[in-house]
Amino acid sequence: MVNINSPVTARQTSKVETIILRNESGMSVEVINFGARIKSIKFPVHNIATEMILAYDTAKDYLTDAFYLGATCGRVCNRIAGGKFELEGKQYQLPQNDGENCLHGGIDNFAMRFWQIDEETLTDNSVTLSLISPDGDQGFPGTLKLAVTYQLTSDNKLSIKYCGNTDIMTPVNMTNHAYFNLGDKDCQSLYLQMKSSAFLETNNQNIPTGKLIDVADSDYSFREPTCIGTRQQNTKDKSLLAKQGYDHCFVLDNTPFEEPKAILTSLKNQVSLSVFTDQTAIQFYTGFYLSDQFSAYQGACLEAQNYTDAENNKHFPSNVLKPNQSYNRQIIYHFESII
Repeated sequence: MVNINSPVTARQTSKVETIILRNESGMSVEVINFGARIKSIKFPVHNIATEMILAYDTAKDYLTDAFYLGATCGRVCNRIAGGKFELEGKQYQLPQNDGENCLHGGIDNFAMRFWQIDEETLTDNSVTLSLISPDGDQGFPGTLKLAVTYQLTSDNKLSIKYCGNTDIMTPVNMTNHAYFNLGDKDCQSLYLQMKSSAFLETNNQNIPTGKLIDVADSDYSFREPTCIGTRQQNTKDKSLLAKQGYDHCFVLDNTPFEEPKAILTSLKNQVSLSVFTDQTAIQFYTGFYLSDQFSAYQGACLEAQNYTDAENNKHFPSNVLKPNQSYNRQIIYHFESII
């Protein structure tokens, strides 16, 4: 737990720093302090360390990143309609950095800041980074103290733990925005299975209407392993055609944490990624808007998070964190060879 009253003991810096986590199985993870990002995940494919995510060549390239590659997103990830919400009878206005809406916490969101490295937690396979978001930051109420811990285990699991607390009631919804390709040229050849029976219906601005749609007999059903590219290229679904792929919030089944909520597979490299989380949903995004040095669909995001725009849909699970509570969420990415 992060103590809101504790002094700041982490190293203060405004320079990009890289931390490399390793295990004895030949897997490595690079984390950078800018945006508390995952810069690289390398997993052995036929005994060759192979990049599993979309990445820039250097850590400094992330300073001008427009795509949230590997980023820690918050204070509230995804979209808030109109950049507005009401809490305890008070209206709050946030930056509108996605048309009329607030995306990933605003213009100067957590992905665009230097997090502090906690030297006392730094080991060969673990690091904790911390951030203080003051009252009024991007329009949000309350001083939020937040920490994210990355840990690489001997059995090739990358654990992400978010921990935080606040002095004033405030919404919090954190996620990681890594683009996975599992060593393939893009995500189109990958197969996805996801334990989700419904997704959030959205308008043309990717804002939920408040309605949950059953995935049965639709192009949103990933109950069985499904080729992403084949599904996208052959769909007749209006929303998928309009968005030129997936950018939808899938409601996860209420299954035990020990059961994976999603499994992404590369048949070419014979690698699978299992996603474990205590979050209620996954935003599945296939990267149509990737551009510049990247190309559309070069990676797929599986952003474990709470429902989009819960601030304005009171029947959704709440994002509100109270001063007497702790924010604790976890995501685990488990990489395995399936040969």
